Amino acid sequence: MSPGPARLRLVKTVCLTTPAHLSANPRLVKEADTLAEAGYRVEVYACQYLDWATEADETVLAKARWRAHLLRWSADSRPVLFWKSRIRQHLCRWLLDRRRPDGLAEADEPLALRAYDRVIPELTEAVSGCEADLYVAHNLAALPVVAAAARRRGARFAFDAEDFLPGMRGDAARPSASERITDYVERRYLPQCVYVTAASPGIAKAYRERYAVPEPTVLLNVFPLSHRPEARRPTRADGPMTLYWFSQTIGASRGLEDAVRVLGALRGMPIELHLRGNWQPGYRDELYRLAAFEGVRAGQIVEYPPAAPDELVRLASEFDVGLALEPGRDENNRIAISNKLFTYLLAGNAVVATDTSGQREVLAKIGGAGFSYPPGDVAALAGQLRSWHDDRASLERARLAAWDWGTRRFNWDLESERYLALVHETMAACSDLPGR
Repeated sequence: MSPGPARLRLVKTVCLTTPAHLSANPRLVKEADTLAEAGYRVEVYACQYLDWATEADETVLAKARWRAHLLRWSADSRPVLFWKSRIRQHLCRWLLDRRRPDGLAEADEPLALRAYDRVIPELTEAVSGCEADLYVAHNLAALPVVAAAARRRGARFAFDAEDFLPGMRGDAARPSASERITDYVERRYLPQCVYVTAASPGIAKAYRERYAVPEPTVLLNVFPLSHRPEARRPTRADGPMTLYWFSQTIGASRGLEDAVRVLGALRGMPIELHLRGNWQPGYRDELYRLAAFEGVRAGQIVEYPPAAPDELVRLASEFDVGLALEPGRDENNRIAISNKLFTYLLAGNAVVATDTSGQREVLAKIGGAGFSYPPGDVAALAGQLRSWHDDRASLERARLAAWDWGTRRFNWDLESERYLALVHETMAACSDLPGR
């Protein structure tokens, strides 16, 4: 006998939405995997528009136990949508600047959303076709999208704040159109969320103080234990000491200038800097000019292409020291905790992190597993690296401590328990809604 409609409704559905690539949103992927494993029906809506990220998405999709709905809008895959959305966005920005040079009103919302993100109308239409009990936005452009779907279905919606967007502003006295739209969307929709999650205590505090939002739940950017190698690689007693840094983009204002300058300060010592990611246009030449000026030898900087998100911990484990060099360039950068830091702990790298308010609490907790220094203080950075290079036993102790912290505290296997408790509680509340 087939199950009746009442029984089918016992399986709760969560819809996770992002205007970005799956491979660019590991927080969403971790949540989707966790929810599917816990027995929820999971529907994921994402976009595809970059060739290299589309290739990385395939790795994510090959292991997914949830259903993905992909809105493709690259020039190759859907040229009509590509050009239509581009023209539409530029036109809406132009109109918005003339109609509302300062604040925004609710009547401006359709124009503002089209100015903010190229495919919000198409993503809204797609997600509104999904019947779910809970809709979760990853990335602010997805927040009005899930709000519309939840309103249509009589459901709840939530938001994951990976960054504190108001803290990324340039000229506070003259905010850009995107910044004004960000402020409007956050003020309108965040107070309506059934919950808000944040990637660091600092981000949670900033949103709580700025908006009338529920107490944000902190979900750290940690990763599953299954991503690490089966065994930790012991520290080599001799040979070059290897420093490692990765990101989707190798670019300016990421702290890499400190890493290059420290190679020059430790001139003559066999230390290598290994970088993984796509180069920001023009930045590779800029960084190598700095390296030449500082006297860095040819071959001391080694480059790698981007890798799939679930490979990053294993790849990091091949190196000695992980660099989390956030320069504190704005408020968000100061209160965030680099996901690199947690990758390195899980991989068993000794950690070097800049002393920003967001990272300070973690560095204080992990003690001998890492070292922090004020951004730009190359002398302090050089002193610690020289100590680890000359005393490989101390480097091994730091790496062992990092591996231990990754095992017993900073991993998604533990963090996901807090996430599931939040979703279970939310689903119980959703069941009390009229008509649910």
